[in-house]
Amino acid sequence: MKQVIYIISLYFMCTSCSDFLDYKDNDKVIPGELDQYSELIAGELTQKYVGASCHNLWIMSDDFGTFVPSWIGDRTTDNRETYQSWYGWAKESQITPKGDEKIDPAWEHFYHKVLMCNIIERDVDEFENDPEGVKLRLLGEVQALRAMSYWYLVNMYGEPYRSAEQAKTAMGVPINKETSIKDKLYTRSTLQEVYELMEVDLKNALQNLEKGEQKHTIFRANKDVIRLFLSRIYLEQRKYDDVITVCNDALKETTRTIISVEEMLTYNSSTNPMLNKNNNSLIFSWLNRDAYPGMSVSEYSSGRYCVSEDLVALFASNDIRKYSNVSWDGNKQHIQKYRSQESGCEDMNYRVEEFYFNRAEAYIEKGEWELGMKDINEVYSRRLEEEVGHLDATNVDDARTHLRNEKRKEFCFEDMRWFDIRRWGLEVEHRFYNFSMDGTYFTYILEAESPNYVLPLPLDIQRRNFEIEQPKRVETKTK
Repeated sequence: MKQVIYIISLYFMCTSCSDFLDYKDNDKVIPGELDQYSELIAGELTQKYVGASCHNLWIMSDDFGTFVPSWIGDRTTDNRETYQSWYGWAKESQITPKGDEKIDPAWEHFYHKVLMCNIIERDVDEFENDPEGVKLRLLGEVQALRAMSYWYLVNMYGEPYRSAEQAKTAMGVPINKETSIKDKLYTRSTLQEVYELMEVDLKNALQNLEKGEQKHTIFRANKDVIRLFLSRIYLEQRKYDDVITVCNDALKETTRTIISVEEMLTYNSSTNPMLNKNNNSLIFSWLNRDAYPGMSVSEYSSGRYCVSEDLVALFASNDIRKYSNVSWDGNKQHIQKYRSQESGCEDMNYRVEEFYFNRAEAYIEKGEWELGMKDINEVYSRRLEEEVGHLDATNVDDARTHLRNEKRKEFCFEDMRWFDIRRWGLEVEHRFYNFSMDGTYFTYILEAESPNYVLPLPLDIQRRNFEIEQPKRVETKTK
């Protein structure tokens, strides 16, 4: 078995050789045994630091608003500027109002993961089959993580999936199948090609993990998270029967359970945040990233981002998710669902409750809204203190409204809402208070089906790769 030196800081930048794969050789791993690849996957693909990746998704969603103190003094600061262009869905959202650059690093980090998955898959496949099934597990893990990486990339930088016919020509993201540095420019593949790739990877991963060694941990890619992402891509493609089948299989086999009322009541940010490694609803946890923007802002006199008023208004008064230090703090300033110092988790997490919501949406869109409401109530019944929560609907439209509101409440600040906004084609308004004492504000408007659902390519890619298609974004409307 040949030994290959992996340069850990390789990353894919979608441009010519000198630019698209930069590397440093200060950290090398020389895998020679399957167990060493297992550690490489953990350290390089799931636990690797990814900076402030995907924080722009939070800021662009309707779960965030802004706050300005009632008095402005010499020491009062405005901490909103760095993400203000993202908050307003600006045509070039990577340039702050002062002209500085604020580039989200997600493109770099997810394409780095794609490249590493390609390399590891190639070399692990050269090992002879082992009786413990370690090889099959490793192949399943990298295939799953590669598909998940493409899911984020295509749902940030590609067009929203609207139909099978549209997907044949719609703008996806580049597909990189290389296992080494190549001197070539990358261009976009179609949505159809990217979705086909993700589905093949996820199905292969599921097959390999079913046959391979079993690792019962939320910190390694597993069958639950594979089925979750299969249900996501089927929802996006409106393959509702497939969504239902995948969710049925997952809920039949998984050992994970919906968070109970009793457990919800024990949550507090300082010792037991909602998303913690002992939470039995968690199915997978990965990516080590910075605290979200504003998390470290504690002065009451600071202008800052906060929990939006309309999100808070959705919750019943006895909804445990609204209680101080469960989803956010009493000032609606800090997101408290997880604190990495106390949770023991990584910073992007997936929960079994999503299977119920994905299956509910599939039922509703098929017209079987009663079955959809049953799934919604499976979760909602465990979210009210001293009351068994229950929601009623009389038609498809009622059920759809309940689905969208309950999913928003359940998964707020869990890296999901922006993807639902663009998938459902929703209009969003963001109120931006002026940094003054007069209480004036203006409103940014993201129109329904806006071309600004597609994020701009990182500025360094725009400067160096003139062959890759750029999204056609527009100026944001205000009122």
